[in-house]
Amino acid sequence: MSQDDIAESFVGWVGTFSSLSKPVAQLADLTDGIALFEICAEIDRQWFKSIRSADIGDNWVLKLNNLKKLYKLVTRYYEEVLGYPAANLGEPNLSAIAKNEDGHELLKLCHLVLTLAVQCERNQVYIGKIMSLGEDDQRCLMVAIESVLAQLGSADPDTEPDSHDADMDLSQDDDVDPVARLQAELIKSYAEKDELEKSAHDLNVEHKHVQSKYEELLVLNEELKVRMEDLEKSMARADKSGKADFLLRSEIDRLKHDLEKADTRNQDTERANSEHAASIAGLTRQVSEYSSAKEEAARLRDQLQEYKHAAERLAKSEH
Repeated sequence: MSQDDIAESFVGWVGTFSSLSKPVAQLADLTDGIALFEICAEIDRQWFKSIRSADIGDNWVLKLNNLKKLYKLVTRYYEEVLGYPAANLGEPNLSAIAKNEDGHELLKLCHLVLTLAVQCERNQVYIGKIMSLGEDDQRCLMVAIESVLAQLGSADPDTEPDSHDADMDLSQDDDVDPVARLQAELIKSYAEKDELEKSAHDLNVEHKHVQSKYEELLVLNEELKVRMEDLEKSMARADKSGKADFLLRSEIDRLKHDLEKADTRNQDTERANSEHAASIAGLTRQVSEYSSAKEEAARLRDQLQEYKHAAERLAKSEH
């Protein structure tokens, strides 16, 4: 996936926040830090406050001040609230964002805000916003989250990192929030689906190449047959006149040999063609199965939310 795809997906996620002071239509609208600060303020208003929200235009110095303050609070939040070692995070070039609207560096900061949202106390709300987007946008955002978690070294801040991936740690820990576990499983599912789709694409390209070669061999085979038939007719006419030529017979034998080799190549190519077709069908079936698993995961997430709401109502009624 390209940087533009990730940027578009993040802008879509930002669009699910109704409390922003101004609309965000493109990644460049985030360079002043105001919208990102407002998102963080919704996540934890006590921690993220006192940001310059007036229109600062193209004043890159004011933009830089906002971005520095935001980045400082975000990294402290990772360390002091979430318990992650923020020193492991790649630091975005804030000056490049403020001065040049550098999209690559801005996305680094956006990824930190996104991952902070899905790791905070009310992460179900922000995971729900991701799930409200299209499948491609979900995949882009999940990959971004996974990249930040990989930098942090562990998806569970209360345990020492080990050799397992962050998503595997979450999926195997019975004490982890079920929504967080579902998030990890979706990340893993998207990654595996991407690999399968890539393998299917590569096989499909190879299949088309083999098919093209096979069709070329069929044409060659037909040409050889026509040439051999013409020579056999010429030889038959020569025999009748008693003037059959040794060279003519040699040419026919050579053409017969070429025809046999062409038939053999045709058979080999056709067999390879069938094997590729079977492999593509198998990969396509696996991709379909992963799509079904994703739908089931979404259904379970909705059901889990219903159970939580029911539990909250029950707790209130008991009081």
